[in-house]
Amino acid sequence: MQPRDKKLRPQFIAFAVVLAVLGFTHQWVNPWLAFDRVAIEGGQVWRIFTCHLVHLNHWHLLLNLSGLLLCGYFFEDLLDRYRFWSWLLFCALTSGLALYLIDGQLTHYVGLSGILHGLLILCLLLGWRGNPVLHSVVLAVIVGRLVSEHMPGYDVDYLQSWINGRVYVNAHLYGAISGVVLWGLIKGGERFVGGREQAE
Repeated sequence: MQPRDKKLRPQFIAFAVVLAVLGFTHQWVNPWLAFDRVAIEGGQVWRIFTCHLVHLNHWHLLLNLSGLLLCGYFFEDLLDRYRFWSWLLFCALTSGLALYLIDGQLTHYVGLSGILHGLLILCLLLGWRGNPVLHSVVLAVIVGRLVSEHMPGYDVDYLQSWINGRVYVNAHLYGAISGVVLWGLIKGGERFVGGREQAE
């Protein structure tokens, strides 16, 4: 499996290192970067984006960092610098805005898991034609999990002893939806560029 963009690797690693540094210094950086509704309403709007880059503790970080590295490994043939940074900027902003605008009861939030769902969905859709059976199965599993997370009785505290917090399932949903929207934008943009090149 050939990487789509070898120049993405050092940037991907640098991003993972930044996440690790922020995660291992969470006691000091979270008060400035976490989603805090009162602080956002007071003008600290950067938290809508940065809340996805910080974590509750080391275990929370390691769980999400592992997911990120697995996506980078399994989908290196699909990701390039444009797609990767588009994912981070688009999914972080749209998911953060959804948390702020839709979930009025939410006061605090941190974690990469929401937009990780967006990255996974994006890659599965981008690579669907190359492996439709496997990608369809994984997509079905993810959709099934998202549905189960929003069913009555779902235990949002199942990771409490590890991450010292509840799993905020709406973030997963918003991240997944943002991944679908970004896929549509990327494919639409590629078709537009391709159509212009043919016309010329």
